[in-house]
Amino acid sequence: MISIEQVACFSVVYELQSYSAASKKLGKARSTVRERISALEDIMAVELFVMEGKKAIPTEVAHRLYPRARLLTRQSIEFENIALSAYQGLLSNITIYYDSLIPSQLLLAIESEIKAQQKGISINWLQRDRNHCLAQIEKGEALLAIMPGMGKLHPNVGIGNINLGSFPLGIFTSVNSSIPNHPVSLAEIATEQQLIFENDLTNELRHSQLSSEFEVVTSEKIVIEKLKLGGWVVANIDDMQRYIRAGDVREVALIEAPSFIRQECIMFYNMSSEISPQESQILDIVAKVAKRLKL
Repeated sequence: MISIEQVACFSVVYELQSYSAASKKLGKARSTVRERISALEDIMAVELFVMEGKKAIPTEVAHRLYPRARLLTRQSIEFENIALSAYQGLLSNITIYYDSLIPSQLLLAIESEIKAQQKGISINWLQRDRNHCLAQIEKGEALLAIMPGMGKLHPNVGIGNINLGSFPLGIFTSVNSSIPNHPVSLAEIATEQQLIFENDLTNELRHSQLSSEFEVVTSEKIVIEKLKLGGWVVANIDDMQRYIRAGDVREVALIEAPSFIRQECIMFYNMSSEISPQESQILDIVAKVAKRLKL
């Protein structure tokens, strides 16, 4: 009988091509990992790895087995996360990560609905980059993250995701900018300096670095002040309205189709939340609020 432990050892050795590195990642002795692989090879009567120096080189059989082994390992970890969370108590404080691009209107609507249905709960909203969010969710340090989509369906083991829709972005510049008021092409504005939010660059979003000349900024307030000196920025349309009303910035009309700067919005969460009635309800609230706002 092939065990989940053998499959997990096989997957990690395959990925790292090293018994020593695999043993460190799995928290097992090297001899244990080697024994699990040997037992698997004996059961199958095939060789899975060939040693070349210290490297464990996968055979053709290993290449064919790996996709299924990886899926099985992922499902096993997800099952364990869910099973271990079965007896968790109710949460009175939750942490939600978000990206600077996510509309404030969506975040505030989510908070209002959660607090209406879960009396007495407090919510911490922390702005972080995508990689940090996913790592913390996997560890259970945050309930969920609302982030721009990047097309990866399963970014980390044990993390689920729900597509919340998409929201429009716009290109903005100072009211006194030299960029024309009539519709322009992306090629035209690419000759002007671009201001890029740090998270957008870290997350490698497609609208980052449209110009060869750019500067990276973390603070929205600083971006607005820097726009007065020149350049342009891609930003959330809803969040920029207050600066338009204040007479600080204007939106640049593009010749290109508007869909070019629509951004998918994804909710990431630990799979263990699915077994908790309270956490499942919160995930459901987020999805329903996004649908109501027609993202």
